[in-house]
Amino acid sequence: MEQPGTYRTTERLIRESELEAIVDRLVREKLAEMLGVQTTTKAQNQWHDAEAAYPLLGLKSADQLREMVRNGNLRLKKRGLEEYEVRDLRSPNSQKPRYQFHIEKCEARLLERPEKRRGKKNA
Repeated sequence: MEQPGTYRTTERLIRESELEAIVDRLVREKLAEMLGVQTTTKAQNQWHDAEAAYPLLGLKSADQLREMVRNGNLRLKKRGLEEYEVRDLRSPNSQKPRYQFHIEKCEARLLERPEKRRGKKNA
């Protein structure tokens, strides 16, 4: 029998480090807004790995982000492409991509009408 005031451990839906990063970013942004100052760290912290980016974008999984890259809804940085939301930081000999997502650019892209953001892969 459980005693009052004790809690059962449950499976976490998000890693503690990811949650701390999200809370830290939100607190810094809110404090900067309240103080009326522009933070330079906001621009530096816009790029996130898929595991940290999907909750910031309101998605259910990192796989949703990867699928959006595959189907062209989010654009991967390529030679000559100035506007992009995703970059691949894989090591030179790796076959597996290591995507990072620019939160602000991803949000703007996902707010566009679907027919406008449709990539060449969907056309």
